[in-house]
Order: sequence, then C-alpha cells, then structure tokens
Amino acid sequence: METKSSILIDAWEVINKAYDIATKEDFTPVSSFKTEIYTVLSETHLTYRYIMVNAFLAKATDPKINPLCLQKSSKLDGAYDARTLCHKVLVRFEKEKLSGALGSSNEPFLNKPARIPELSTDNPVRKGKDSKLLGLLCAFLPTIITKEQAFDALTDAIYYALQLAKDKEEMIGALTINTPSFIELENFVQELLTKSFGGESLALAIGALMNIFTESLAGETRVEVHVVNQSGASSQEISDIDVYLNNEILYAIEAKDKEYATQDVMHAVDKAAISNCSRLMFITGPNGKLISSEISHAALINKALEKGVYLTFLGHLAFTKLILSLSLEKSFEEFFQILLDISNEARLKPDTVKHFIEVAKRNGLAEVTTS
Repeated sequence: METKSSILIDAWEVINKAYDIATKEDFTPVSSFKTEIYTVLSETHLTYRYIMVNAFLAKATDPKINPLCLQKSSKLDGAYDARTLCHKVLVRFEKEKLSGALGSSNEPFLNKPARIPELSTDNPVRKGKDSKLLGLLCAFLPTIITKEQAFDALTDAIYYALQLAKDKEEMIGALTINTPSFIELENFVQELLTKSFGGESLALAIGALMNIFTESLAGETRVEVHVVNQSGASSQEISDIDVYLNNEILYAIEAKDKEYATQDVMHAVDKAAISNCSRLMFITGPNGKLISSEISHAALINKALEKGVYLTFLGHLAFTKLILSLSLEKSFEEFFQILLDISNEARLKPDTVKHFIEVAKRNGLAEVTTS
C-alpha cells in the first residue's frame, strides 16, 4: 500500500464511513474479531491500540497490505508505510471525530513498539499484559483476509473506543466533588502511590500539588505534566513536571518512582541547565532509590551547582507535607478537577485514572451521587 495522497484520501473516506455506521443508535458489533478488538482497546497500552486500528484502516482501504507491517522497509509481503497513514489520517480523524478516545497521541508511531518493521512475538516487550497483547495482535491480525472483514473490524473498533470513553465520562459525571482537608489530601497522596503505574501516580500527585501551590504566586502560572515513559513528547519539555511563571521556567521536577542512577540525575541537570532553569527537584516515590553510585546525594548537588542548577532531593511524603503547609486552603476546592485535567492532558492510562478516582472516593475528595 503506497501512502500517496490518493490512498490517504481513500482511507479518510473509509474511516468516515465506518464512523457513520458505528454511531448509529441501533449498531451492534458485527466483526468475528470483536472480542480481540475490545480486549486491546480496554487495556492500557496506547500504542497497540493505534497499531491495531491503523491496520484495520489500511486493510479496509487496500486489501493487499499485510496488517502486521509497521514500516515500508519490512521484508514481509504487503509492507506499507503504516506510520504515514496513522499520523495523516487516523490521528487527524481521532481529533476531529473521536475526542481522543484512542489516547490522544499526536505521533503514536514514534513510540518503541511501532518503530520496528513489523509485529512479531520476538519483538522486545515487557512481560505480563503487554506481552499478551502483542501475542494477541500477532495471532488475529493475519487472519483478517478481506477488505470487508477489515472494515467490519474498523467499525467495531470505533464503536468500542467511543463506548469506553463514554463509560469513563459517566463514571466521573456520577461523582459529587468535595473540598478535602489537609489530612485528607495527605492520605490521598499516600494511598495513590501504593500503585505506581509506571510512575504515573507520582507524576499525577506532584503535578496536582504544584498546581494548588502556584495559586499563591503572583503572576500567570502553568504546570505542565508530561507523558510518562512515552517517546515523541514535546521538545520543549525539560523534566517530568515543568512549572512556569509568566511564561518563564520556574522549576523543573523529576518524578522518580523507580531505581535511578547518577547518570539519570546528571542528565536531568544538564537539561535544566541548557533550558536556563536554575532549580531542579528530584522527588522520589515509594520505589525511588539511587543505586549503583559511589557519588552521594550531596556530591550530586555540588556537581549540579557547578552547572548553575540548584538541585534538591525530596521524598514524596516530605514534599506533600511541604506543599500542603504552604498552599492556600481555598485552592483545595479545585484539587479533584486538577487531577482530571492532568489525566487528560498527560494522557494517563485508564487504570491510573480508575485508581485515583477510587482512592479519591475513599479519602473524601469525591463521592458517588445518590438520586
């Protein structure tokens, strides 16, 4: 499948046709692969979602393509430029019609699982759910033979993606939001971090706490929480959380809920120095620990000072207590909404969102609305 403009136009027509069918009131999934489709879409691996739906779109547009292929350099028969199709058609369509239901990624094929020639069970992948998803894709995608089968699968994928997004909205809409107390916020953060989700819980907590703290600063502030463990992020980002005052960088924060080494610290210091950011915080979660280092934290702080960066190390509990002690109590009213905003903007995994909502309900930040 060549990704010439005419093919992209055809693909655009195909996906719009599938959308029109999937959004009819009486639509029910028809594909013989609907169980597999729902499984992939309901799991947390965003890149595999895009790979799967993009394969359906490609096959429904040109039945000669091989749905396992990710790059036109693949040696498999039916190789095509999946990345161009995804970024020029699927991503654009998701923004216009799906409200980010697949995950709101701007360039999903820049992520590691899509930067290889084709899907294979030999591809590097984390054990557990991710490995099972890869195996599932490798097993059922090649069994989609015809254009019609691919179109039905594409239609079902759009239906399920929209349904899952709707379920999330309804879950949030059924909540009454409360203004938490100091101790309720502290307990919320502590319980939130009992599950890491690849560091997303810590980044979420830090980002939300920094949002309420900056309410007390004079001037225009913004807190940017960047996508955790995902490549292709903005070239403007400095650290995991960047705090700006009047459009100038104020602090950079690294959120570490895993083991880290000296080079991780100095890499963050170098990025801060290059960006003219004079303050860098390393905030560790329950799993954060400096390893394999003959250099102490104090020595690292001195090395950072040589580069013009004031480096501090804080544990998550000390950081939480500090921010709560310094923040305006009135800003607590917006804490739950801030959590939701960050989860959308940083494209946090559905499991992370579900976890923080359950923890919020247990700690007084929200409760289920009763009729």
